[in-house]
Amino acid sequence: MNKRASAVAVISALLAVMLLPFTVLGADPVFPDNQENAASIRGALLEETRSEEAVVGHEGDSRMKPWKVAMISAVLPGYGQVYNGSLWKVPVLYALLGYFGYKAIDYNDSYADFRDRYALDPSGPDAQAYRDERDRYQEKRNQQLLFLVLSYLAGIVDAYVDAHLYDFEAISEEGISSASGYEEPYPSVSVSLKF
Repeated sequence: MNKRASAVAVISALLAVMLLPFTVLGADPVFPDNQENAASIRGALLEETRSEEAVVGHEGDSRMKPWKVAMISAVLPGYGQVYNGSLWKVPVLYALLGYFGYKAIDYNDSYADFRDRYALDPSGPDAQAYRDERDRYQEKRNQQLLFLVLSYLAGIVDAYVDAHLYDFEAISEEGISSASGYEEPYPSVSVSLKF
């Protein structure tokens, strides 16, 4: 497979994966032969269960524990962002993964080309140039792979933190009034400097 065909295949696969959460969550699954089977599949994928692994929120909704959201996000990048309601982060995450993945493939193809040229004639007049280009593309490929892994890990960390902070605003508003215990006003001093 040539370089352009492999790049088109990678981009097509990334676009399909990137649009999958919107197509699954946006429409009811319809199987012509068995509607009951379709409902059970959808329930297994999207149901929020009240088990010991669920955390009960303030309005009675059940939420998965943050570590579970992170583990599912590790298998299916973008799941945590969809689960936490941050849909705008999914295209950003997949754009980063797609860009760094594409560049890593592109640099790997160039690396392989110069590696093969150098292997054919290691003592030829252009051998030094081929070796330098091979090393340069290898370094760029490794750098792009590092960025790809960091983007993947950032998606998992974002899902974990977002799941932890899902009810933060409601908890902090409740906690300020109930944690103080001392309701009477007390004197305070503040200093402000203007430059």
